[in-house]
Amino acid sequence: MLYAVKTALFVIALLITSITDLKSRTIPYTACLLIAGAGLIHFSPAQFWGLLLALPFYLASGFDRGGAGDILLVAASSFVLGLKAGAAGLILGLSCFVLYCLAAAVVRKIKKCGNTPVSYPLAPFLAAGFITAYFF
Repeated sequence: MLYAVKTALFVIALLITSITDLKSRTIPYTACLLIAGAGLIHFSPAQFWGLLLALPFYLASGFDRGGAGDILLVAASSFVLGLKAGAAGLILGLSCFVLYCLAAAVVRKIKKCGNTPVSYPLAPFLAAGFITAYFF
């Protein structure tokens, strides 16, 4: 029963985060709190190692390469998953993001559209990776 609550809380909060990031390019902190709260269900101290996965995002934000929402999303999701599954989800999500950016660049080049977007929303890709890692 508690595992179903944890799963529902984790997946719904990630979906809310993805939709919000697509619409407004922001990640709600309340959704990150819900994700972290899901990690407290069936808690294990080993989950704290997953927080290390947010460190590169934190360092990159100092160079204007990402926002605080992405940092909190990675930290909260990795807290739920732990280090190993969190790393797998992060790698999967970032790989999908890179493939999407490359495909978008190729399409822009073929259509001869010179306007490159300033940024793309990252949360939907991270959510897909973390949800996949959660179930595997």
